[in-house]
Amino acid sequence: MSDWYQIESKSLIVQITTKGAEMKRLFSRDWHRELLWLGDNKVWDRSAPILFPIVGKLKDDEYELHGKKYKLGQHGFARDMEFKCVESTTKEVEFLLVASQESFVHYPFCFEVRVRYSVEDSKVKVFYFVKNDDRQDMFFSIGAHPAFDTKDINHYEIRFEKEETEFFRVEQGLVNWKKPQLLSGTSLPLNAEIFKNDALIFKKLKSRHVDLVDTKKHERIRITSNSDFFGIWGKDKVPFVCLEPWFGVSDDNETDKKLSTKKGIINLPAGEIFGFSYTIEMKYIGNHT
Repeated sequence: MSDWYQIESKSLIVQITTKGAEMKRLFSRDWHRELLWLGDNKVWDRSAPILFPIVGKLKDDEYELHGKKYKLGQHGFARDMEFKCVESTTKEVEFLLVASQESFVHYPFCFEVRVRYSVEDSKVKVFYFVKNDDRQDMFFSIGAHPAFDTKDINHYEIRFEKEETEFFRVEQGLVNWKKPQLLSGTSLPLNAEIFKNDALIFKKLKSRHVDLVDTKKHERIRITSNSDFFGIWGKDKVPFVCLEPWFGVSDDNETDKKLSTKKGIINLPAGEIFGFSYTIEMKYIGNHT
């Protein structure tokens, strides 16, 4: 049975469950509504899963390490495992996941993953820390996957801090790096067809922040990060849009399946810690600024 924790500010209420250390509720007191997709078994039953020890999909759902093959499903296993709450206040909460006999079946490393949420005014900051508790180099990816509720997709667009020139498509779970999709300007209008062929993948994003803008309500949800990759995803019927900072990415068809050479993989020496963070911020734009 999973436990739930709540942190809050004058502008926000945030609820997180120990299952996957997943943020399941982000309520804006200023806008008087839920910002996260709350989950639906018929559409997508998650809200903001943590992706570890891989991001995206492996070709044939397998990888090779030191001559041995391992099976590992899309986005890894952390999102489905029970974390332990190690600290909790009204403004901040931290969760811990450590390697276990269950994880060793799919991923033969000793590790710690810590996830910390803190809230201040209209901002939520999420910190990820990965420690290599093994005696060998550890290969992994980690990423975020928050989904924001979009009642009418035609009223929304993506706005980038800087001009982005291209993105790549996911085809049957794998990235096609050979066919870049060209962009011009700093905005990307959204519609019901844009996610028909799965996610949009950005490599070496120039923009430090990406906004999901409701052009009708003049509201902006901003994701700020310094991640190597950035994904934008929704389902065909598009009841939500995910803005996803990643350190890692799905395989492509030309992969050799070796975890140590996987595109975007992090090589963490024994005893060391890798960390990154991202921020979600709510603001009015235009006439409401």
